Amino acid sequence: MLKEHYCWPKMSKDVQHFVKRCSKCQMAKSHVLSRDLYTPLPAPLAPWEDVSLDFIMGLPWTQRSKDSIMVAVDRF
Repeated sequence: MLKEHYCWPKMSKDVQHFVKRCSKCQMAKSHVLSRDLYTPLPAPLAPWEDVSLDFIMGLPWTQRSKDSIMVAVDRF
């Protein structure tokens, strides 16, 4: 994310150094590396059992003055 807004020489080395010294970063970082495949979620047995909603905002404005969409996903 930093690269999107800033740039300086040895930026990635500076970021790595900062993260190594940050106690909150170290607590949030996983120290266990998973070498196995992830277990898939069980498949729902019927529609509308496992539904997720998400909003995508900040899109270009439409002719009807809309700039966002709602995405609904049913895993069935």
